[in-house]
Amino acid sequence: MPNDIKLYPVRHHLAHAASAYYFSGFASATILTIDGIGEWESTVIWKVRDGNFEEVLSMPASHGSLGELYEYISRKIGFGILEGPGKVMGLAPYGEKSPYYDKLKEFVKITPEGDKPYTILLNGKEIKSKSYNKIYSIFDKIAERVVGSINWNPGGELNKDAVNVAWAIQKVTEEAVLATAKWAKDHTGEDKVALAGGVALNAKANMEVYYSKLYNDLFIFPAANDTGTTIGAAAYVYEHVLGGKMKNERLTNVYLGPEYSEEEIKKIVEKTKFKAQYVGDDVNAVADLVAKGQIVTWYQGRAELGPRALGNRSIIADPTKKEYWRLVNDIKGREWWRPLAPSLLLEDADKYFENPTKHEFMILMMRYKDEEVCKRVPVTCHVDLTARPQTVTKEENKNWYNLIKTFKDLKGEGLVMNTSFNLAGEPLVETPQDAIKSFALGGFDALYLQGYLITKR
Repeated sequence: MPNDIKLYPVRHHLAHAASAYYFSGFASATILTIDGIGEWESTVIWKVRDGNFEEVLSMPASHGSLGELYEYISRKIGFGILEGPGKVMGLAPYGEKSPYYDKLKEFVKITPEGDKPYTILLNGKEIKSKSYNKIYSIFDKIAERVVGSINWNPGGELNKDAVNVAWAIQKVTEEAVLATAKWAKDHTGEDKVALAGGVALNAKANMEVYYSKLYNDLFIFPAANDTGTTIGAAAYVYEHVLGGKMKNERLTNVYLGPEYSEEEIKKIVEKTKFKAQYVGDDVNAVADLVAKGQIVTWYQGRAELGPRALGNRSIIADPTKKEYWRLVNDIKGREWWRPLAPSLLLEDADKYFENPTKHEFMILMMRYKDEEVCKRVPVTCHVDLTARPQTVTKEENKNWYNLIKTFKDLKGEGLVMNTSFNLAGEPLVETPQDAIKSFALGGFDALYLQGYLITKR
């Protein structure tokens, strides 16, 4: 290692907290960092004012890990390591309250008025251990007692026990996160809140905090899981160690991936055998294809930071065609029951959602206004009348905005279905070559590739 490189260790939850605070635009706020386990902690509540981080409460993973509990419950109903929580959140609305919920509540004590907001118990007692293996064993044991054995193929028809388990773990997580938000408000006195940590990717739990109106404003760092800790650590060291000063402006776009020049794109397009037409920024032809029922992949500019496709690496479809819910999931190789998200014009948000807010990152669910609204855009309305929307403005993504606006001119809805441009088991496409490959292998009709409209026939 070169001698001029210096290492500055930053505590895991402090890195999460810094990512949430420094990009929220808040001068002072409550920060909630909730995840599986980082060092020994799983939930930490912070009060931050002018860059000074005060730890108000730290909960060790042994008796406070919502992330590990959700992970181990997910495994018991057929999902692999790390893939489960995101899918189970989408599965939960198909379930209902059942004895699984009652069993789970025996292990999770919610106490927003207590000395901490919740506690995870085993045999009625707080779990106290400083052994990772012991902690993991405990959560596996809790999951076994709650779930038992369920033989189910997640790609097949819905299983009553599986969906009720999903409902139970999602509901308990929402209750615990909401209790944490309330406890934090009572003990910090702040009227703004920012979230980070893997559990902050639970868009439904975030929705409960938002609609509770405990806080006047809410921010969730878009790369809320551990990928975002590098950014938080860098921001913290820059201000607290190197003497810099963060601007602390609200983050509104995350198009931060590598760039590919027009010349590079042109050479790649010329090598393909597909029909290609250069349309530049004129997205009328793309919107017309979507309005006519085609499934279109969309690639432009820099890739998005975080787990969501936000208009630079997306698959788009007409949200008004109900059958496209299954079709798009089938094309991607996803389970048929998983929800699909909308991207919509910010100015139209109140036409679709109950008390909406500007939200660019698809990690905050909102409730549709009613069933009649959902009937207009059924592809993007989940069975509980919720969605995980991206609001779009021309200032943040001009081409993406123009596409949705043109679709609205054609179909009357200022909203398109948007899911990530990838096939099952793969990351989002990154390079132009990735885009061509996935387009060729998938059942897509067209590809907009940074100015080129490419079709298979």
